[in-house]
Amino acid sequence: VSLGVIYALLLPSAMNLQNVGFDDGVQSKNFMLMLCTQPDFRSYVVETMTDPSTGDVGSYAPEAFDWNVTLGRGMVLNTKTILESDSSVWKWDGGHPEALYKCGEVKEIAATARALHEHFPKWRSDAYALMNPKVPLWSDHLNAMTSFGMCIFMSGLLGSLMLYISLSLSSGREDESGKTLERWNSLGFPLLGLNLAFLMAAIIVLLFANDAYSESQDPFFVRSGRMGSYAKIALVAVLLPIILIFIVGSILALLRSCRSVTSGEAEESQA
Repeated sequence: VSLGVIYALLLPSAMNLQNVGFDDGVQSKNFMLMLCTQPDFRSYVVETMTDPSTGDVGSYAPEAFDWNVTLGRGMVLNTKTILESDSSVWKWDGGHPEALYKCGEVKEIAATARALHEHFPKWRSDAYALMNPKVPLWSDHLNAMTSFGMCIFMSGLLGSLMLYISLSLSSGREDESGKTLERWNSLGFPLLGLNLAFLMAAIIVLLFANDAYSESQDPFFVRSGRMGSYAKIALVAVLLPIILIFIVGSILALLRSCRSVTSGEAEESQA
């Protein structure tokens, strides 16, 4: 019952995370990831923003868009030059979604993606991704984790319910000898242990999915490197040590209890 309650409490979080996995923040990461891994998409962006024949005359005509982004103190970022750079800048062509981290650490790329995303028509990004199904998308990366997490939560919740019904319908409560309950436990306890393992796996998946979603909402998520954000610092410095303490403590407690039972049985046999 306790496992079912935990599943029921966490399931809405996984469902909500799945439902918001296509918002503007995630779409901005899709745009940046396509820039990082698809040279054809970078050329497509340049073509759209400069060529009047694209059909966006009046909105994206060459004279209406300035490729230069002034950053103060005389600093100017030419986004077109960045897009047209060679492999010395774009080192992740054909890469997977995780390439976004290394690519985003390059400040010129991150600033270029942020500046252009506001002006490039979203429907053109969507059309390019639809016409190129193998293009990696951050939304797919996030949706994979949330979908698996939600399905594990749902399966675990239904599993807990079925185990509870099975135990309720058994004659274990009426059998005062305890043999019926013992026979149920021979299969029920391993299933409960398996359900507990599924719960821990679902929580871990949900943790990483939430981390990926939080990163999609933050344009500065890799400014200090992939492991430089507070989410990663907290994961390494807080979560992992606490989990390790409880894992070691639980194992030691179990070993101590097993030893006490064994010694007690030995004393009884000697008596």
